[in-house]
Amino acid sequence: MLSADGHKVLGVYEIYADPKGLEHTLASRRHMIWATVAAVLLALWAALALLVRGASKTLTRQTRELRERSRDLLASYERLEESSLEAIESLNATVEAKDPDTAGHSLRVQRVALAIAAQLDLTAQQLDALRFGSLFHDIGKIAVPDGILVKPAKLDYWEYVQMKTHSGEGARIVEKFGRLREAVPIIRHHHERWDGSGYPDGLAEDAIPLEAAIVGIADAWDAMTTDRPYHRALTESEALAEIRAGRDTQFSPVVVDAFFFAAALLPDELGLDEPLQQAV
Repeated sequence: MLSADGHKVLGVYEIYADPKGLEHTLASRRHMIWATVAAVLLALWAALALLVRGASKTLTRQTRELRERSRDLLASYERLEESSLEAIESLNATVEAKDPDTAGHSLRVQRVALAIAAQLDLTAQQLDALRFGSLFHDIGKIAVPDGILVKPAKLDYWEYVQMKTHSGEGARIVEKFGRLREAVPIIRHHHERWDGSGYPDGLAEDAIPLEAAIVGIADAWDAMTTDRPYHRALTESEALAEIRAGRDTQFSPVVVDAFFFAAALLPDELGLDEPLQQAV
């Protein structure tokens, strides 16, 4: 007998196997594999849970420590800020102490400036800057020689040149304190004039910061209504006439209008004996 390929066939055999044993073996192996996979997944889940729990505790602790450090840092900053303001206030008091005739000038200018600002649409940030800028507007006079500050007569040309440096010097002093940085333009520019003839930069019209224009008129009002060695205090009507005459030349027209509204509504803040009957 030949096979299909031409070779001689010697014999034939058949193998019979019972598949039940093999199926049982495969089934048991399959169960073991799934059990192993489940055990591995469970172990991984447990390890991940422990890792997350540990990380959560660490993160919570670090967050708590960060909050505590932030509170401490904020408290330190507030103390530093208070110390800075106290230092500036002391310096400002020193300036006024050098010239007894101007005692209380800064506080009066601040009061008048805020009364004017109440008639205008200023933001909270602008009001905060105005509060400090008006109070410290003359702090640069610390750099002006005492002989010029207390001279009981009109200043000559070179003395006036030295006096005019106080606005720039004041800005230079205050800009070193972060809390007062918004007040720097007010201090620097409160002697600018609407017509551009002021100092230190000769700004004109709307180039002058509004808050500086407010302090400028408040400063002029107090100077006019206070006795000084070189001039008598003007009467209320005289001083009001000067303010009105300075509209569009020395003073911002918007600020002059606000000043007269304040004179009608807040006369005490301007030191008036009675409210102005006609605002503008």
